[in-house]
Amino acid sequence: MIAVDSQDDPTGGKVETTKDRAARHLAQAAKRLGVAIQGAVVTGHLNGTAGVRTSGPAWLRVAVLSTELSTDDMWDGIATATGDPFDAVPMPHVLRSVEWTDQHLRVRADLLTYIDQPTIGTGLVLEHEPELTDPWWASLHASLEPLRQIERTKRMAVNPHRFQAEILRWFGVQIDRDRIQWEVAHGDLHFGNLTAPRLCILDWENWGWAPAGFDAAHLAYSAILHPRTEARARTEFARVLDTYSGAVAELVVATKYLRLVEARPHLDIAASVRSRAEAATQHRLA
Repeated sequence: MIAVDSQDDPTGGKVETTKDRAARHLAQAAKRLGVAIQGAVVTGHLNGTAGVRTSGPAWLRVAVLSTELSTDDMWDGIATATGDPFDAVPMPHVLRSVEWTDQHLRVRADLLTYIDQPTIGTGLVLEHEPELTDPWWASLHASLEPLRQIERTKRMAVNPHRFQAEILRWFGVQIDRDRIQWEVAHGDLHFGNLTAPRLCILDWENWGWAPAGFDAAHLAYSAILHPRTEARARTEFARVLDTYSGAVAELVVATKYLRLVEARPHLDIAASVRSRAEAATQHRLA
């Protein structure tokens, strides 16, 4: 990893949009990593991340946070998801990385092996009912299993000091932390981070400890507008979701999706998210 201070005038005197900034950072990253941009830019939630195909072929991904938030133990998630047991998971692998500061921002770029499979969705909320085969679901189970081998990591997908207060604020539920089983999770397992027909799991920046069932709950909530896919996800992972830890995981995920509602891009999911959370509370947290 290389730290570089940007000396460029970022805006040239103009007001810079977040999309403009993402494009600028991608261009800077491509120059630093010695690759040429060859595709259309894809931006993540609220334009906090951006990616593009490059020469190689490879995939260039840039993430931006304020210098205060980009702490070392969470900032390098993609680069640290490597070696055993990640070698057993179908996922992009890091070729090289670079980071630098841009005024009050910290910018990180990871150059990854290129995945030639399309993602099932484009964001946190699935837009359509996909046709996913039984072998695809079996591959997903097999791909998540190696994460359970991880016994030592400082990384947290769920903040252990914050989630209880958030669940109490949103749902008025007191959580018994002593009853929660924790396991290592991908941390952002929605259909926008999964490919088909051949499975690959993308965007590992948030991996770390979470209540057991967190990935399964996240997958189900991401399909909340499409009953057939949501039901399949819940059936596939019923063993872990139908537990106290699974119910806690659902409430943690529900708070994330309700914050998405607050940000206004998905007002259509609010009632369904609350309905699922209430069901989890009534049937598994009693």
